Amino acid sequence: MSPKFIATVSEPRNIRFSTELLRDYSLAALANASELVAEASVLYKHGHFARAYFLAVASIEETGKAFLAFDGQGRNVSDSGVASKLKRLMEDHSKKITSAFTAWLVATPNVRESVMPAINLMIDLKHGREPSMYTDIRPDSSMIQIPAAVIREKAAFDCIRLATDCLSHTHIHISEKMPEPRTRAQDQLFAMKAGQFQKIASTQDFWWYYIAQLEAGRKDLAEAVMSYQENYAKSCLLFRKSSKEVE
Repeated sequence: MSPKFIATVSEPRNIRFSTELLRDYSLAALANASELVAEASVLYKHGHFARAYFLAVASIEETGKAFLAFDGQGRNVSDSGVASKLKRLMEDHSKKITSAFTAWLVATPNVRESVMPAINLMIDLKHGREPSMYTDIRPDSSMIQIPAAVIREKAAFDCIRLATDCLSHTHIHISEKMPEPRTRAQDQLFAMKAGQFQKIASTQDFWWYYIAQLEAGRKDLAEAVMSYQENYAKSCLLFRKSSKEVE
């Protein structure tokens, strides 16, 4: 490997998203997810359960990435805040796994019976990804943990089946639907830092404001959050104190 190439791969990636790039990226990720789950099945048949599990999780992550790239086509990705948030989501293992289930959840009429068991497995996936590939030392006993001892045959089988279901639902969703166009406020909320949103959402005054918006026929939560941020939170003002509804 040449020094020039090493320097190139170590530099931060400055990607400029476009609708066309996201469309191609979504399809490429979906194709890779299909290949990964097929390879996981081959490993499973030959008794390599830990590696089969890992590849199945990787397939689920690629499916999630495909969904995020598809969904991103409805956003204003020329906005640096939106593009940065989308990039972070597509690099986050946990977020990609969660996103892989979105199309399935949307398409299932009875979520509790059909999807809840899979959701429990999804939570396990986030904890099982690393142990299925790497050795480690257990902090509770100082014993060496190896992948083959951690991942059982049933876990590998369930993970492959889950990857197949996520891929199938996401493929149908992407092939039959169009990305939902987002408003400016929805993009602003999407790009907002999690801590900033949590601060607003945990304020009782905001919910009084949102109730007033609902009563006025304005139901969009994103519009309410951004309006409250601009007119009240930014200036450390309270809606209840400034409104005539104060008792």
